[in-house]
Amino acid sequence: MSKNLLVLGAGNQAIEGLRQLAAEGWRLVGCDIDRNAPGFVYCADTIIASAYHFDQCLPKIETYHNMVQPIDGVMCLAIDAPHVAARIAHHLMLPGISIATADLSVNKVALKSRFLEQGIPTPAFREIYHHEELQDFAIRYPNGVVVKPADSRGSKGVSWVRRQAGLYKAFFHAQEWSPSRRVIVEDFMPGPQISTESIILDGVAYTVGISDRNYELLEKYAPYIVENGGDLPSLLSDEHIKNAHNVIQSVATALELTNGIIKGDLVFNGRQAFVIEVALRLSGGYFCTYEIPLNTGVSTVLPVARLAMGLRVNPDHLTPKFRKYVIQRYIFPTPGYVTSVAGIEKICSMEHVAHAEVWSKIGDYIQSPKNAGGSAGVVMTCAPTRKEALETMQKALTGIRITTKN
Repeated sequence: MSKNLLVLGAGNQAIEGLRQLAAEGWRLVGCDIDRNAPGFVYCADTIIASAYHFDQCLPKIETYHNMVQPIDGVMCLAIDAPHVAARIAHHLMLPGISIATADLSVNKVALKSRFLEQGIPTPAFREIYHHEELQDFAIRYPNGVVVKPADSRGSKGVSWVRRQAGLYKAFFHAQEWSPSRRVIVEDFMPGPQISTESIILDGVAYTVGISDRNYELLEKYAPYIVENGGDLPSLLSDEHIKNAHNVIQSVATALELTNGIIKGDLVFNGRQAFVIEVALRLSGGYFCTYEIPLNTGVSTVLPVARLAMGLRVNPDHLTPKFRKYVIQRYIFPTPGYVTSVAGIEKICSMEHVAHAEVWSKIGDYIQSPKNAGGSAGVVMTCAPTRKEALETMQKALTGIRITTKN
């Protein structure tokens, strides 16, 4: 009998990862609240439940495990629910990270406090209980502050505030997105930012993906922080990259993570990397499913699946096979109702376009973005040189035409 891998998340960003797992012969059981989740096409069985809520998904997962087929492993794919995966693993006696470590990773206040205790550089921060407290903190930092939910996902509810007048709105925006209505504020460091993806094997961190995060739209959409994709390999110096590797290793040690995955968001102040935050799951935004494999030929999805099933991962499989240049950009049309979408088929056939899609449809209303989730589509290019990848991206973005009207 084939072993069953429970995958939490079967949405759009999980499709490619599920395809890779199915191609390796895994028998997949997908769990998603959307009964029409597109990733279900690669799943042998499906469980319709919220993968973000343990109390909602466990009864159905447990019924499947006991009455249909036993589940042999559980992992997250493009969703931020390591605390749910850890509880499922513990309840079904499967391999997985500890509940304590998983809970720590989704509590930004506790997580950053652990960093301070262990001497890991992180921007100055404070939990805020009332919007008036923001003023006392913000006045100390000339580049502004970042106000965000203490326990939400990605860039939802996050604001960059440079003026006292914006603090009130930012506090309640963050509180609105926090399940516990907790808010954290931190110093905004203006240095280069990177996304990292690291596999942890026997306590050793193998950082296999590093992308320069693209914030060219930061001023345009402020106070909301809208990341517009990223570039691989990083333009940072070898010294910077080595420092990032060392910091992620320190994070793995501080979190007592023996085997697993760390998705990191880092910012540099001079030569030193500061940890903005980390997540103990595979990244979203197509980083783990497309960008890293396109850049180096290394998969992070497959090793994480093996760890979830209690299988050994050979560190040699995490060594880059080649070096290609990958550019990712999102599509942000003029706000309004979509009246037409054209050019996507032609773009997909262009040389060096690795992936392109538009998810906004005619009749959809596009708002001014408050995070990368407010985009209408995405384009990824991959080429032997950075110049070719960038030139192809410019042509692709010009060729996709999404018209809107109010």
